[in-house]
Amino acid sequence: MILNNMINRRSIVLTWLFSYLAILLLPVLISIIVYMQSSETLESEINQANNSLLKQVREIMDNYYQAVERLNFELTWNLQVQELLSSNKYVSSPNEYTYDLYRLTQDFKLYKSAYSTVDLFYMSLPASGTVVLPSTLRDAAFAYQTLHADPSFPFSKWSSIVSRKNFKGFLPMVRIDEEGKLRKTAAYISTFPSDKPEAVATNVIMLDQSRILSSIQNVELFNKGHVLILNRDNEVLISNSEEALPGNFPFDKLSSETNFFYYMPNGTKYEVQTIQSAGSGLKYISMIPSSLYWKKAEHVRNLTYVSILVSLLGGSVLTYFFLRKNYNPVRRLVQTFSGKSNLSYGKGLNEFHFIEQAIGSTLNEMDKIMDRMKSQQQTLRLNFIARLMKGRIDSQIPIAESLTTFNMKMDSNDFAVIMLYVEASAPFHERYEGMEPGDKQRLLQFIVSNVVEELTAQHNRGFVTEVDQALACLVNFRQTEAEDRKADLLRIAKEAQAFLASHYHIHLTLSISSIHTGMLGIPKAYTEALDAMEYKLVMGSKEILSYEEIHQAGSEEEEVVYYYPLQEEQQLINYVKIGDFDRSKEKLDEIIGRNLNRTGVSVAIARCLMLDLVSTMMKTVSEIGDGQESFLFQNPKRIERLTSCETVHDMQEQMTGLLRKVCEYTSSKRQQNIQESRQQTLHELVGRVTAFIHEQYTDSNLNISMIGNHFDMKPTYLSKLFKDYTGEGLLDFINKTRIEKAKQSIRQCKKSITEVSGAVGFNDVNAFIRTFKKYEGITPGKYKEMLEE
Repeated sequence: MILNNMINRRSIVLTWLFSYLAILLLPVLISIIVYMQSSETLESEINQANNSLLKQVREIMDNYYQAVERLNFELTWNLQVQELLSSNKYVSSPNEYTYDLYRLTQDFKLYKSAYSTVDLFYMSLPASGTVVLPSTLRDAAFAYQTLHADPSFPFSKWSSIVSRKNFKGFLPMVRIDEEGKLRKTAAYISTFPSDKPEAVATNVIMLDQSRILSSIQNVELFNKGHVLILNRDNEVLISNSEEALPGNFPFDKLSSETNFFYYMPNGTKYEVQTIQSAGSGLKYISMIPSSLYWKKAEHVRNLTYVSILVSLLGGSVLTYFFLRKNYNPVRRLVQTFSGKSNLSYGKGLNEFHFIEQAIGSTLNEMDKIMDRMKSQQQTLRLNFIARLMKGRIDSQIPIAESLTTFNMKMDSNDFAVIMLYVEASAPFHERYEGMEPGDKQRLLQFIVSNVVEELTAQHNRGFVTEVDQALACLVNFRQTEAEDRKADLLRIAKEAQAFLASHYHIHLTLSISSIHTGMLGIPKAYTEALDAMEYKLVMGSKEILSYEEIHQAGSEEEEVVYYYPLQEEQQLINYVKIGDFDRSKEKLDEIIGRNLNRTGVSVAIARCLMLDLVSTMMKTVSEIGDGQESFLFQNPKRIERLTSCETVHDMQEQMTGLLRKVCEYTSSKRQQNIQESRQQTLHELVGRVTAFIHEQYTDSNLNISMIGNHFDMKPTYLSKLFKDYTGEGLLDFINKTRIEKAKQSIRQCKKSITEVSGAVGFNDVNAFIRTFKKYEGITPGKYKEMLEE
C-alpha cells in the first residue's frame, strides 16, 4: 500500500528507493506476512477484551450518572428550593427563612430514601454559609469538618468548589462516612444558574469509589490491570489502583470517542483502550499489561521479530542512510506544509508539486484571513455603536480608546439619534425575485444605512447600526447653532424618506430625539427616539416624528380626556344588536374621533380605546347568542390583527371591518331567532287545532269555518298555515280523522254503516261511503266484510 501511494504520487523518493528494493523486497514481504497474521489475531483479542471491559464499566457508570442527573434535576427544581432562592418574602419575614430551610431538609430526607445508589448529597448556599443535608442543617465550616476534613482536601479547596459559578460535572473528592472512615468519592457538582456575580446554590452528589469498584470487581482482567474513570479535565475520579497516573500520560490521545494505543511507564508496556460517555463526558481507561496477551503467542512473535530483524538489518542501514541524506530536507518541507495547509498530499502530486501548491494555498488563505478581519472589524464597530446607544459600555476600556480602535472621530460633544422603521416594502422585494428572503433583508438594510450615513455626512457625522432588529443612526454634530442642528436633523429625515421611496420603493417612518451633550446623553437620545416611534400608532406611518414636538404637544394638554361613557357604549351595542351597520359605523367614528382627532394624544389612550371597542364587540356577540359559535372565537387571528395595528388609521379600518362582520352576524342571528319563534308559535297552533278536531269530529257541523271561529282566525289563513306546517289541507285532516275513527268503530262493535256514519259526524251515509272509499280505496261495507272473513 505504501508503494502504491508513492507511485500514485510520483514521489521523488522512488528514484532513490528502486536501487535498494531488489535486496529488501522478498525477505521483507515474507516477514511482513507472518507478522501481520499474528498481529491481527493478537490485536483483535486485545481490543475485544479491553473494549468489553470498558463498555461494562461505562454501562454501570452511566446508570449511576442517570440516577445522579435525576436527583440533581429534582433538587434544582424543587418548589421549596426555587422559592428559597427567588422569593422576596424573606425581606419582610426573615424568620421564615430558617423554617423553609427545615422544610427543605425533610424533602431531602425523602430523596435520600428514593436514591439508594447515591452515598451522600447536599446543597451548599454560599450566600448564607449554609449546607442543607437530609434531615439537618449545618454551617459551611462545620459541614466541612464532619463531611470532608482531610489534609489532602483542605477547606479552601472545598469552598472554591461549592462557590464556583456556572459549573456542572464530576470532580474527585473525599468524604467521611458514618463510621468516621475517609472514603474517596466522585462528586457531581451542579451550580444553579443565576445572573448574580456569585453562585446562589450548588448541588453536591457523591458516589463512593468503593461502590463503583464493587460493581465491576468480577469483570475479567480487573485485578490484572488498571481501570480508571476520568472527568472532562482528565482528573482521576475512580481507580482500582492506589498508584497515580504518571505525569507523562498521553492525555491528548483521549480526545476521540474511542482509541487504542500503547503506553510504557517505568519499563512496563501496557495496552491502553479508551472510550468516552456521550452523556456524562466521562473517560474510561483500561490499562492491561501487554505481557498478559503476548504470552499466548510469544514464540510466533519472536520468530516474526527475528525474521524482520534479519531481513532488514543488512539492507535497512544502507537504505536508510542514503534515503535520509537525500530526502530529509524535502520531507521536512512536506511535513511542515501538510500540517498547516488544507491540501491533501495524495494522488497525482510529488513532493515538489505539493510544496508549490501549498505555498500558493497559504498565500490565498492569508488574503482570506485579511478579508475576514476587515469584515469582523465592521461587525465589532456596529456592535460598539449599539452598546453605546444602550449605555452598555465596558467601564474598564476608555471610550476614547474604543473610538480610536474603530476609526470613529467625533467633531463635537453633542449627539442625537434618528430611529428608522421600514414600512411594507413589497415592491422592493419583488425587484429581486432570485434572492433569498434573508439576503433581500440584508440588502435593504445596507441601502438604508448607506443613504442615511451619506446624507448625515454632508454636514455632520453619522453612524447607522442595527439595534434590537431596528435601524438607528447616531448623529454627531459639528460646531453649529442649536436651531441649525434641529433643522439639519429634519432635513436628513425628509431627504432619506424621499430618496428611498422614489428610487427603491422603500418607505420609512422616522423618529428624531432631542439633542444631548456628552457620551452619557447618547442612551437618553436613543430612549427618546424609541418613545417618539411609539407615536406612530397615533400619528400614522410614513411620518417624521420629533420627540420635542410630541413632548411639547403633550405638555400643553390641560388634562387627559378619555371619552367612552356607558351610554355611548350601550348605544353602540344596541345598533350592533339589530345589525344596523350604518348607524353603528357612525357611532364608532364619533367615539374614535372624539378621542384621537386632537393633538397630544397618548399612545396608551389609543390602545386602551382599541381594547375597549374590541371588548364591546365581544360582549355584543355573547349577548345575541352562543359566543363560542361566532366568528370572533372561531377566528382569533382577526382580533390579533386588530391589536397589532401600527397606526390609528389601520386600527380604524380593521375596526370598521370587524364591525361590519359583527353586524352581519347579529342581523343573521336576529332573523334566525325570529324564524325560530315563528316556527314555535305555528307548532303550538297546529297542536291546538289537531286536538280540537279530535275532540269535535263527531259534530256534523265541524268544518274549516267552525275551526276558524273557534280560534278567532280567518278560515282560509288558518287552513294555509296548517298546510304549510303539516303538508296537508285542514279539510283533508278532518276527513282522515273521521275515517280512522269509523274504522275503529267497525272493528270494535257491531254497528251498521249508517250508525257508524252518524257517529263520526256524517249526516249523509252516501257522503260517508264516498269519503271512505276516497281515502281507503274500498267501501265501508267491503271493509266490514273483510274483517268478518
